Amino acid sequence: MKRKQLQMILAAALLTCAAAARAAAADSDPAAVKIVQGWESQLNTLGLDVTTTFTLVQKRPGDTDRVLRVRTFRRDSADMYTIIFQYPDSEKGKGYLRRGNDLYYYLPSTREFVYKNRKDNIGSTDARTDLFGRQKILEQYSASMAGTATVAKWDCDVVRLDAKVEDVSYPIQKWYVRKSDGLPVKVENFSASETLLATFYYIEYRSLGSGLSLFTKLLAVNNLEKGQQTFLTNDNISTTAIPDSVFTKAYLEEQSR
Repeated sequence: MKRKQLQMILAAALLTCAAAARAAAADSDPAAVKIVQGWESQLNTLGLDVTTTFTLVQKRPGDTDRVLRVRTFRRDSADMYTIIFQYPDSEKGKGYLRRGNDLYYYLPSTREFVYKNRKDNIGSTDARTDLFGRQKILEQYSASMAGTATVAKWDCDVVRLDAKVEDVSYPIQKWYVRKSDGLPVKVENFSASETLLATFYYIEYRSLGSGLSLFTKLLAVNNLEKGQQTFLTNDNISTTAIPDSVFTKAYLEEQSR
């Protein structure tokens, strides 16, 4: 009986700790919130349709480089994007469709749409799908200040994010944000136990005007697999209006024929 009572007490204590942690995570530091809103206001291309071509080069020790090319269509005002694989032939015709919180992966071989989440690595590289669309960080994470740091030549504020929902790429993140213009230069991505899983380096941006920017070069480093990394380049950028039909399952099916 005593052992059972002890187990019940321990279980109750764990639940209390978990509830306290959730309550703490629900509160965000206003200073951190302001920084997050600052970079989102620049990287979320609200008011524009954006079409781009991404080339992803994955390097693994002992292997030849793996190259993927995808065409992306993005409409942040409606929280939608479409991604179509163009290269190599083994991936051609595959694609993603995101509409709000719903993300589908299309397999032309079976004409099947598979429901996915933000944890999906695009083409089995080190880049996850949430790099390609609108950020909604404060809906998904609580934010707090984690000091300052220098990254390369940049003086940065450091913002820590702790997940409030399960459907996120990483439970904990640290964003290093340039004081000069409020844009991120580095993101450290951690597990719930704070093991460093991956580091993203935002190397270069392109201005789209009206205070909006897109990253044009990004390095995603896998911190669990030594020497493994994926380099993304973003070019052929257009802000011409995109037909509504592009953001449909029918469009993905048509492009794979």
